[in-house]
Amino acid sequence: MGRRSSNDSSTARSYLDEFAHLALVSPSLKVLYVPTPKAACTTLKLLLAEAAGSHRPEMADRLAIMHVSRAQTIHHPAVHGLNRFVDLSTRQQREVLGADDWLRIASLRDPVSRAYSAWENRIFMRAHRRTREIIALAHDVSTNGRLDIAASFAHFTQVLLANEPTFMVDHHFWPQSRVVQTNHVQFTSLVRVDQPGEIDAFARLLSERSGRSLAALRLNEGLGVKLDRVCDRATADRVMAVYRNDYERFGFARRQWPTSVEPLLLSDTEMRLVAAYRGAFERGISVARESQRRTGARYGVSQMRRALGGLFDRSPIDPKEIQ
Repeated sequence: MGRRSSNDSSTARSYLDEFAHLALVSPSLKVLYVPTPKAACTTLKLLLAEAAGSHRPEMADRLAIMHVSRAQTIHHPAVHGLNRFVDLSTRQQREVLGADDWLRIASLRDPVSRAYSAWENRIFMRAHRRTREIIALAHDVSTNGRLDIAASFAHFTQVLLANEPTFMVDHHFWPQSRVVQTNHVQFTSLVRVDQPGEIDAFARLLSERSGRSLAALRLNEGLGVKLDRVCDRATADRVMAVYRNDYERFGFARRQWPTSVEPLLLSDTEMRLVAAYRGAFERGISVARESQRRTGARYGVSQMRRALGGLFDRSPIDPKEIQ
C-alpha cells in the first residue's frame, strides 16, 4: 500500500509539472485554460486573450519564430499575453485550483479526427523542425507514382502504433488523457470542440465574464480533406489502439468507418505545390533563426497553404474537422 501511494504521488507530481507549464491563466476573469493540442486550441486561446484584453497582435511582426500562418502566432506568450500557471505564486496556484469562483477549462476532440489533424500539420505539411525523426518514419506513400494522402495517413498510423514513444516527443501526439487529468485537477468544463455549439458556448461564457462581445473564429489551418475520405476501419482501429486511454477516460464514441477508401492522389500541380510549400517553410525556419526583421518568409507560406486547400477541396469541408 505504501509503495502504491508513493507511485501515485510521483505520477501526480509529474502531471502537475507538465500541467503548470501548459496551463494559461487570466486572473482578471478568473479563468484557467489548459490547451489541448489539435483540439481547437488556436481558437480557444484567441478567445481567452481577447476576453482578457491581453491580445497583442502587433507583436507578431517582432517574432523571430517560424509560424505556419499569422493566426498561429497566438500561441506565443508575447502575442496572447496570458499568465502561465507555473509563474504564479503557490498561494495563487492553490486559489486557481480550488476556489469555487474560478473556471477551469480544457478542450477535447474525437481522437481519430485529432490524430489526422496532427499528422497533416506536423508531418505532411512539415509544420515544425523538431519532427524530423517522425517525418522520416511516417514518410510519404505513393500509388502509381503519385503521392497518396489516404495511404500516407494509413502508413502514419502504422508507425505511430509501432513507435509510440518516438512520437510523444511532440505534444501534438500526446493522448488527451495526458493533458487533461480530471483526477488531479477539478475542471469545471470540458469543451468538446467537435460537437456543434460547444465552441460558441465557450465564447458566450467568456463574453459574460468579460463584458466584451466575442465571436469564435474558425481558424482551421487544415487542407479541408474530409476524414471519411482518407480513413478506413483498419486505420481508425490503429489510432484507437494508441489512444485507448482517451476512449476509456472521456467516453468518446467509436465511430463506424468504411472497410476501405479509394486512393486520394495528388495531381502534378498539387505535388509541385506541396514540394514548394515544404521548401519554403524549411527556408523560412532558417530565416527566422537569423533575423527578427524578415517577416515575409514567416507568413508568405500561408499563401501556398491557402492554394493547397483550394486544390484539395474536392468534397465539402466537414465542420467537425476543426484544427
